[in-house]
Amino acid sequence: MRRVAIMACALAAAITGVPGAGVSQMAAPFPSGVAAGDIAPTSALLWTRLDRVQPVVVDVARDPGFAAMVYSARAAARTERGGVATARAEGLAPHTRYYYRFRVERGGVSESGTFVTAPPAEAAADLRLAFSGDADGTHVGGAPVYPHEVFRAAAGERPDLFVFLGDTIYSDSSHSPHRASTLDEYRAKYRESRSIPSVRAALRAAAVEVMWDDHEVANDFDPQSVAPAKYAAGRRAFLEAWPTGAARGRLYRSMRWGREVEIFILDLRSYRSPQIDKTSLCHNPPGGQTADMAPTLPSSVRAAFAPLARSLALPIPPGCLEGLRDPARTLLGSDQKAWLKQQLRRSRATWKLVFTPDPIQEIFGFPYDRWEGYAAERVEMLNFIRLGNIKNVIWLSADAHAVLANDVRVATFGAPAATGMREVVVGPIAARTFGDRIARQLGAPAVPVFGAFLQAPPPQGLGMACAVLDQLTYAMVEVRGASRTVTITPKDAAGRPVCRAPVVLSSTP
Repeated sequence: MRRVAIMACALAAAITGVPGAGVSQMAAPFPSGVAAGDIAPTSALLWTRLDRVQPVVVDVARDPGFAAMVYSARAAARTERGGVATARAEGLAPHTRYYYRFRVERGGVSESGTFVTAPPAEAAADLRLAFSGDADGTHVGGAPVYPHEVFRAAAGERPDLFVFLGDTIYSDSSHSPHRASTLDEYRAKYRESRSIPSVRAALRAAAVEVMWDDHEVANDFDPQSVAPAKYAAGRRAFLEAWPTGAARGRLYRSMRWGREVEIFILDLRSYRSPQIDKTSLCHNPPGGQTADMAPTLPSSVRAAFAPLARSLALPIPPGCLEGLRDPARTLLGSDQKAWLKQQLRRSRATWKLVFTPDPIQEIFGFPYDRWEGYAAERVEMLNFIRLGNIKNVIWLSADAHAVLANDVRVATFGAPAATGMREVVVGPIAARTFGDRIARQLGAPAVPVFGAFLQAPPPQGLGMACAVLDQLTYAMVEVRGASRTVTITPKDAAGRPVCRAPVVLSSTP
């Protein structure tokens, strides 16, 4: 019987290109599917969740039919972890594709997944990586509120890695009548998301590297302004839900992919100071309840936008800019900042890909939650890279719910300071777009006006190479060692490019 099941898995993989697709009838004990992460040259962390606690075995093979088995071990599904079972497969060959599955003695076999182990640090190796963020898996009437086809499109690219860059759930979704606050409620949000077939398909198709942002706990949270029990529950549920080595301690980390790439994944939630818009410093008008829409815009640009947003005709509240620029405020925290500086300085990889859940480029609108809202630390970090002559740093981000591709400047207006770095922001996977937010707040005519401002060259605008405000998106990042290039292509939910041209970067010696 098991031989028949395995043959069905192999046949489905051959037809669809995604291991285990079309065999959901076999996955009843594994309602959340499978995932692989924390990839290293000789190991990988494998994950599943069972519908009830029972003995489970994980298998790893070189082929989708599991004829060439290389690893098999028992994994513990623990009640205290909500039925999650993980196992670290070890003794694997570097830069090799593997297939894996979980099985129970009575009740069936999971969907099978696939991953590629990392190349050794000294090896020449290309990389194909997909990334995006912001996926609200909330259901209403038994169906997801948002389509999740971005996941299916990304899975179809067969990347080596998928980076899920924050807001992996919306625990406080406006579409849900109740906001999660307990461990069981957070766990339920992850189960709700994994019930979506395209989410499970993406996690089967490639190893995932994941970082949280705010909606894993509460909108715009920081450790000081959220209840400790709620913070602890959200963090625990996040660590349970993903195969990440971050479970060993801190969430921020780095990994090498051969001699060409080092990947840095930053945690912008665990150590940050409270946002200035949580105080009254930037409320405009003073004494009101709403933070100024764009306090760091020059007065001439504020005046130009005032017909669309009347609040921009008001002067910037006293103390607002000082608060945003306060050097005592931090986004990274002292330990993570020291780690990032040290790792960037030491890295011998050609390319340093820095994944940051919140954008570092200047966007100006609603800056409080991003690097712009922690202006002193932003400038410090950019100057450290620029003045330290650290080459080939690329920033990759989500959270803005738009595609925004631009130079990363120390300052855009006044005396612009180039850094030689680029950032590409993509998303959302499944959430309200930035364009929709602008339309709801300022009216539909404001969307193309703002889009034109984003793309006009400074000082008339921000000079973005691409600005797409109204689509669900992801990006493919392709690193080629032979040409020493990185190509970043933002794509829509059908896998079609959304910019006039991809971002193509050539390495600087």
